[in-house]
Amino acid sequence: MGLLLPAVEDTCRGVGSPENRQPETPDDEGSRGGSNRVPRLSAFVALVFDLPGGSFAFVMATGIVSIAAAQLGRGEIAAALFAINLVAFPLLCVLMLIRMFQRPATILSELRNHQTGAGFLTAVAAASILGSQFVLLASNRPVAAALWLLSLALWVGLVYAFFAAMTIRRVKAPLAMGLDGAWLLTVVSTEAIAILATHVSGLFTQPDIVVFVGLCLFLLGGVFYLILISLIVQRWLFEPMRPEQLSPTYWINMGAAAITTLAGASMLSIAGANPLVKGLAQTIEAATVLFWATATWWIPLLTTLLIWRHVVHRIPLSLRLEYWSMVFPLGMYTAATGALSNQKGAEFLAVIPRVFIWIALASWLFGFVGMIRHLSRLCRQGQRSFGHADGEASL
Repeated sequence: MGLLLPAVEDTCRGVGSPENRQPETPDDEGSRGGSNRVPRLSAFVALVFDLPGGSFAFVMATGIVSIAAAQLGRGEIAAALFAINLVAFPLLCVLMLIRMFQRPATILSELRNHQTGAGFLTAVAAASILGSQFVLLASNRPVAAALWLLSLALWVGLVYAFFAAMTIRRVKAPLAMGLDGAWLLTVVSTEAIAILATHVSGLFTQPDIVVFVGLCLFLLGGVFYLILISLIVQRWLFEPMRPEQLSPTYWINMGAAAITTLAGASMLSIAGANPLVKGLAQTIEAATVLFWATATWWIPLLTTLLIWRHVVHRIPLSLRLEYWSMVFPLGMYTAATGALSNQKGAEFLAVIPRVFIWIALASWLFGFVGMIRHLSRLCRQGQRSFGHADGEASL
């Protein structure tokens, strides 16, 4: 890898002004064409080897904005975002597998890191949200069921590996350095599987088992949220907070509560077909409203702190992978509120997603354009970083 970087730097410096150029021969042209291929290859290798574990946050954000658009009758927008995910998800899977086989020690090191380990759970949430897209936008439940099984297997492996690694570490980071909003991906991934379970349970020979698993995950995700958000609030209120530490990952404070709301609403939608869920309907409904209220409470505070960080202290808004940590909660709040408005007595909430969908779409488009520009610049310059250059945890 290091041998390729000088070629990248030489190419990026250019070949000089036209008057200083020597006439080219066919051999020169072929030689220059070969040198151009080297930095492109170097940039691709850097892209793969430096790909953060949280790269699937892009698929999460794209998928939930697509679902929210479909709920509001914006089928063309939903279909376009679904098409992007059909390319992005398998591409990221291939790139991550390449990195895993080429750099297994690096992957394990990141999984054992307080700041990066939870990011791998974006793969779980991404698979589940893509499965929900297959159900709602393509009416393809078999593929969705396969993605549910995949996400469940990934969840079991990654959640236990992450918590075990954090527990047995000899040297542990203090709360202010080791904990941020990314830890709430444990909630997001758990609830995403619960939501997809309500869509695909009918395809299995024993659908009650699938619903039971989904119900348990819904409740477990709520417990995870209560534990982790307590630690995060303690860190916010009783530890110094510098502007650069207030990264976009903290928007998951709201997004995790919102996806728990959506999971509760999804459970209520199948209550008539499952006796266990029907018996717990009142409890589920109360929890759903509670988590929606919690998500709503976070929005003004997070917006105020966003202004404090980027306007008052003039910290540039990074358009790298961590940015999708902010887009996802906006899309999820839109979808969750739309689902909650379908419950009797909550119909008046339907006006909120009609406004928030445009905020979520604008945020997605802004981030997508910035990401494409960053990838283009990376390919041109052969840079060694993708997502880590700013020294911040990326998602």
